[in-house]
Amino acid sequence: MGVLGSVGTFLGPAAVAPLPSPSPSTLNFGLSPSCNTPKTMAHEVDTLFSGCALRLSNGRNLGYIIVGDLNSEKVVVLCNGSPGSRLEARVHGNSAFAAGVRLICVDRQGVGLSDPLKDEEDNSFEQFASDVGELLDHLCVHQYSVVGYSTGGPAALSLAKFDERVSRVGLLASVAPLSVFGTNDMPIEARFMFFLSKRAPSLLTALFSSTVDNHLSRKKAIKEPEHLDRLIEEFTESRVWQGTDKEYIENIDWTLRRLFMVSTIEAFRQGAKGCTDYGNLITKHWGFLLASIEVPVHLYHGERDETVPRAMTEYLESRLRYTETRYIQGQGHLSLICRYMGQTFKDVTQDLESNPQAAF
Repeated sequence: MGVLGSVGTFLGPAAVAPLPSPSPSTLNFGLSPSCNTPKTMAHEVDTLFSGCALRLSNGRNLGYIIVGDLNSEKVVVLCNGSPGSRLEARVHGNSAFAAGVRLICVDRQGVGLSDPLKDEEDNSFEQFASDVGELLDHLCVHQYSVVGYSTGGPAALSLAKFDERVSRVGLLASVAPLSVFGTNDMPIEARFMFFLSKRAPSLLTALFSSTVDNHLSRKKAIKEPEHLDRLIEEFTESRVWQGTDKEYIENIDWTLRRLFMVSTIEAFRQGAKGCTDYGNLITKHWGFLLASIEVPVHLYHGERDETVPRAMTEYLESRLRYTETRYIQGQGHLSLICRYMGQTFKDVTQDLESNPQAAF
């Protein structure tokens, strides 16, 4: 579901077709006539997992999705956390539309509809930026902003580094360079996964693969929609959620929880290696210095975030050249990402002055 550590509980998560609402058989917001429990219907599943893919010049496919205001000239590329997929853009589709933003989200290499890297290609943020740049060439995008959250923050910054079309960046609860900062202040599930990502990626892939085969199977979710509904309940009850985030998850709409779950399942469409490769990439030197980012960066951090420590945002603020930072009272990790996404879209798409850094 694109939020750091969100599958820990299971170890021990072009225009597109319209998003379906739950069970349209009644006007009771997706509730079946005989009970008060939302239910996924068989005819909804294909649309839930839909998206597009572009054949890149190197022969690989790059999966993507576009949501929000499809006619807007204000383009934002979304870099979701891990494990997650392009489908996480749908969680933020309403916020994008309200902000007048055309929101594009891609599957990272080996995830969702995106092919894994070829043997001769490096697993690097520069390669990721090159793939995204080719997609934006195809879509005739001449200027855009980037928003990244949680473990998607490094990917967002890489676009700002390697693509001169980026005008602004927004980072919500982003991780800092782990090769420098470490993971000591992070939850034990996150520390465990990052440790294996760096020291034993093959073992982590095997652990995830077992989970995918037995639990997060896309084929099973499509064949048995009731299995997807059970996963949504497990997602809600996961021990990963603590404090403010637990309260938030328990009170958000069931449809939103389903979008998170579908994004996580889609992340493992080709198996676990794509996700673990990205985890390994995060633990290394990112291939660029934070001080080399020359565009304004908006930073957001929830004061009650128990997943990514505040010190990481403070570190990013101290190393990036042009920043505006907001510490939001009463918000955790996931609650910040969901509740402040609309504000972030507005911040990163505001009209730029002739000297963008002048406002900072």
